[in-house]
Amino acid sequence: MHRLLHYAVRLLLPAGAALLLAGCTPERGTEINPAKIKTGDDIVKIVQFWPQSPWLQEGEHIVGFKVTVYFVSGQTEKGTFVPGTIFAWLYELVPNKAGGYEKKLAYVWQLDEADALGFRINKRGVMGYHYGFPLRWPDNLALEGKLIEIQLGYERLNKSVIQSSVRRFRVPVPMGYESLPPTTEP
Repeated sequence: MHRLLHYAVRLLLPAGAALLLAGCTPERGTEINPAKIKTGDDIVKIVQFWPQSPWLQEGEHIVGFKVTVYFVSGQTEKGTFVPGTIFAWLYELVPNKAGGYEKKLAYVWQLDEADALGFRINKRGVMGYHYGFPLRWPDNLALEGKLIEIQLGYERLNKSVIQSSVRRFRVPVPMGYESLPPTTEP
């Protein structure tokens, strides 16, 4: 029995050391208290992970979207919780006469550290700490069937702003939905 324990320690000790050297910590994947994790303001990029179907639905209607977001620290190159303001800009792409699209700001979410606290995920992922945002737009915003763009941003405490890449979507149309015919100008 003693010999078996000796071999187990000899096998597991190098593996544990390798994990620590690779940046793994015992808390990865285990539950944490997000409110007690130190924040970082040295954000250099924003990484978004969109689910295959990012839509929030209420009945048949699409009322928002969900996305996982990492605010990547320049120092650690991992996701961190942030003390500054998080933004999410929602644009509707409106067809123009030239055959292209005009970006029209449809809505902006603005979350300070206290507002964003409830969106912190209570487990550390492989890429660090991250947020899970289910963001609902106002009830009067009808975007079914419309082309939209979403961009996230972070305003550091020094007021400089880091922006994510833009993601374009066509908002699904519910079954049986009938849109009004397009209006023509006189």
